[in-house]
Amino acid sequence: MGLRSDIEQGTVEVTVAGPCDGRVKTDLATAVRKGLAEHPRALLLNLTAVEQPNPALVGAVLLAERHSGSIQPPVPLVLVASDATWRKLVSAGLMTRIPIYTTMAAAQDALSHRTPPFGRVRLDLQPEAMAPSTARSFIGDTVLAWDLRALLHPARAIISELVTNAVQHARTPFTVTASRRWDLLHLAVEDGDPALPRMIRPVQREDVPLDVRGIGLGIVARSARAWGATRTAAGKVIWATLATVPTQRRT
Repeated sequence: MGLRSDIEQGTVEVTVAGPCDGRVKTDLATAVRKGLAEHPRALLLNLTAVEQPNPALVGAVLLAERHSGSIQPPVPLVLVASDATWRKLVSAGLMTRIPIYTTMAAAQDALSHRTPPFGRVRLDLQPEAMAPSTARSFIGDTVLAWDLRALLHPARAIISELVTNAVQHARTPFTVTASRRWDLLHLAVEDGDPALPRMIRPVQREDVPLDVRGIGLGIVARSARAWGATRTAAGKVIWATLATVPTQRRT
């Protein structure tokens, strides 16, 4: 691991090189915490020298994102990766959460010419009946605070369905996260159940006609620009993104 500060740009660069062994998560977390101690304008994670990227690297990057978003104010995390590593990170859904560039020059240019609104908030909840309502209010207040009123209803609908799934199926404590990255609003629910969600045909109970099961992920898919789920070391995270500016819908 390497650590370098750019005083002129106000950034810190953390470099990861070589194979991704079992220590990459711990070593990267240590380096990231040291870099964040300077509270830079942005934290650049240089992965261009990584050999044979694997799921351990994805987990290490997610942990780095958690560290960078946990301090106040949050420090934006920007990734720079080789083509092979870029493909691995994109396939894991990280590009919807974190800006990823293929050259350091491109990343630095983006930081020097743009002042994107970044933000990250989180809420820890228990699998209780009131959790969906609490999460809806939390996300609603966050969206309004970020002046994203047009996303109020879809964001509340998405988080309501994701939290309901966590309460009914995971039945573990879980964390709701909202992140604003570039032109995307990223919503996520992380729980302790490794079982990934799947789309099913809606089923209506004969004894309770208004109780239709299996429509939640359909609502998420229709409301979000993109969505997905990824296993983590302790369970899984289900995420969905919304565009903060008008854009063509992505299938």
